[in-house]
Amino acid sequence: MTVSEVTPQSASVMPPKKVHIETWGCQMNAADSERMLAILAEKNYALTHSPDDADLVLLNTCHIREKAKHKVLSRLGILRELKRDRPGMKIAVAGCVAQAEGRRLLKSAPQIDILLGPGKIEELPRLLEEHQVSGQSSIATGFARRHHHDDDQLETGASRVDVPVEVQAPPTLSGKKEVSRYVNIQQGCNNYCTFCVVPFTRGREISRTISDIVSESKALLVSGAREITLLGQNVNSYGSDHGETTRFVDLLREVASLPDLARLRFTTSNPHDFTPALAELFAQEPKLGGYIHLPVQSGSDRILQRMQRKVTAAEYLERVSWLKAARPDIAISTDLIVGFPGETEEDFAATLDLVEKVRFSFSFTFKYSPRNNTPAARYLDQVPEDVKEERLARLNSLQNRISTELNTAEIGASRQVLFLYESQKLPGFYYGRTDHFRLVRVAAERCLTGEIANVQITDANKTALLGNLI
Repeated sequence: MTVSEVTPQSASVMPPKKVHIETWGCQMNAADSERMLAILAEKNYALTHSPDDADLVLLNTCHIREKAKHKVLSRLGILRELKRDRPGMKIAVAGCVAQAEGRRLLKSAPQIDILLGPGKIEELPRLLEEHQVSGQSSIATGFARRHHHDDDQLETGASRVDVPVEVQAPPTLSGKKEVSRYVNIQQGCNNYCTFCVVPFTRGREISRTISDIVSESKALLVSGAREITLLGQNVNSYGSDHGETTRFVDLLREVASLPDLARLRFTTSNPHDFTPALAELFAQEPKLGGYIHLPVQSGSDRILQRMQRKVTAAEYLERVSWLKAARPDIAISTDLIVGFPGETEEDFAATLDLVEKVRFSFSFTFKYSPRNNTPAARYLDQVPEDVKEERLARLNSLQNRISTELNTAEIGASRQVLFLYESQKLPGFYYGRTDHFRLVRVAAERCLTGEIANVQITDANKTALLGNLI
């Protein structure tokens, strides 16, 4: 379903306004952008892929790295020039930078008309109307007390009632039907890792109801999705604010039972409260496939403790053993930070050792970046930038070797691939993912998008597999 397909009937009388949206950061931001597009579609906005003809330009921002704010300011500088030529164009900034910087950002960039945090997305229409009337910048930051689809009893403290809600599939960022879609299952985080800004930009954990999530998933499947990824800052703690009767494994079983769903994935899973029951579900539920993202951040117990990760390297390896007992061929990816304050060469060596032991399918690797309001930013033993650079290069070299070895071992195997899209640069070539989340490229004379097909793997590199249809 495209944005234009969900515009109100009055759009036939009044042409739709155009919105251009730019999304940075995590999958949760992508899902938030789709929610905002759905809200704007109800207000007679249609998606455009260029800011040049947009009535509203919306920047959905990420604050996970220090450069993020500078990137936003740089983009706002370009948009300021565009707005001078087109004074009717409105600029909105959403996401974590909006929440973290608030009025400071408005002071730095007065060309912003709308500023809203991720917990205030539903207020976008009100802010637009408010700005239209006053001509002044409108702002909404802070955190929601409950999810917008949940019943009012959650706010008063009464017992939760799981009422089914009819939900339309949100439009996609591309404006086209997409095979793989995201569903947010919770907002916020309660963990307060010392390096992370999420609790300060997205607030405390608030879980949606199972019925609400299932209803949205059904709508996405009707609109053409074959794969759904459930999103949360820590999906393992899903439902903890609803009481002991709601567990993440129960949600997974409910969504997996939907007949039109081919594959079900989730992210992110914090290892400290990862359970044997969740690991066992990979043996019981085929739609989960053979892949999980399980961030560890460091292999050093001393650094993990300073990060406040609530897990040791040995406990992390124990969780890996649970997963491999349930699904011996499971592929695991992770997040790793190098150069965290106080990290010694011995600490870094422990990270390299953990990577060798687990043999991650791939890793998202980062140099530590201080964030305002986080404890780690105030630590006095910051690691020099050149040391971070050198360690990151060594870590990436190791991970690239392991990824290449794992992918090369796939040559000759037959894999089921869910095809996601046709290459824009190479028409006739289609990309999809195996059960183990490995990217596969195949040449075909027919459209493969949305199909699950058997593929013989013929070649590989560190990032992808090549194959032929069987």
